[in-house]
Amino acid sequence: MFDRHLWQRQIIDYLDVFARHPRQEVQLSGGSGIVPHLALRTLLPFFQAFHTYPVDATVTLASIIHDTGANLLVQRVMRNRYPTELDIDRDLRASQDVCVTVEHLVVELQTIPLAIQRLNARRGFWVRSTIERELDAYPWSFARIRNLLQELNEQNRIEVLRRLRSRNGRYSADDLALIEASLSDAVARVRAYAARLLGVMVDAPPMSLVIRLLQVALRDSDAETRFAAARALGLLRERAVTNDALTYIESHLCHEDAFYRSAAALVLGQLGDYAGKSTVVQNLCRLLYDRDAYAREAAARALGRIGAPAALPNVLEALAHAAQDDDVQVHEAATDALTLLRQHAELAVQAAA
Repeated sequence: MFDRHLWQRQIIDYLDVFARHPRQEVQLSGGSGIVPHLALRTLLPFFQAFHTYPVDATVTLASIIHDTGANLLVQRVMRNRYPTELDIDRDLRASQDVCVTVEHLVVELQTIPLAIQRLNARRGFWVRSTIERELDAYPWSFARIRNLLQELNEQNRIEVLRRLRSRNGRYSADDLALIEASLSDAVARVRAYAARLLGVMVDAPPMSLVIRLLQVALRDSDAETRFAAARALGLLRERAVTNDALTYIESHLCHEDAFYRSAAALVLGQLGDYAGKSTVVQNLCRLLYDRDAYAREAAARALGRIGAPAALPNVLEALAHAAQDDDVQVHEAATDALTLLRQHAELAVQAAA
């Protein structure tokens, strides 16, 4: 079975891989640029499905676009089971009909926005600027993709968000809808700006916004955006982070992927003593022995920020061990946290005397 939803899902699955090393993915594919690379990756699910479910594949293609170029794509896959990027590049240069069809599919299946959404700001800029440059070398206009790239230029959307600063954290329902949509923007800078606006909100934000903010803080591909969302959660604290939300964040400390472990530690650190549950403190303590240096550093900084609830003998011992870490960032984070927690421990002894 093959339909539009599955087609886009398979594109997304590849883009999750592409986002890790976009330049390397393009280079290793042996193609002539990012335009034919993304074009082929848009077409590949259709090509693969055509040989297994030819009727479903053809009907799905026709539901998106039914023109001369679509017929040429069907003829292409019948002649050559798995076209290469060079084949697609030649077709794009030689046939305006193919060009129009491929452009329509790339836009309708959202390949470019989905790719950029998974990239940090620097890589997203590289993808946009490289596509624009490569399009100039083709004999056709690619007007729809050019318009799409213009829409993905974040400056206009940031200007709209910037106007919300005058609200001083008192947002209308329309303002909150804009912020929520911006948290899912394809461009990292827009997501980060939206997160910062939410952090200064006077009232408790709606649960849908809190959930989205948590997703950004824990899973966004851009480090600046993750920090902005974590900082916003830290500013909102009990107005946004319920016990269930805190448990959800804590669960990421044991995630198999170090990316999520370090992201969770960052969020917990921003929450400070509000995140001082004993289970949180002990899980962060265990994270000091993690195989990933970023996770160890994030855990050390989080424990230091949590303060008094983390000033426990086993935590101090683990931080003393982490202060001997070969990684300079881990060493500095652990040393700083150790200094802070020893002060809390001394104050607790004095208070008890």
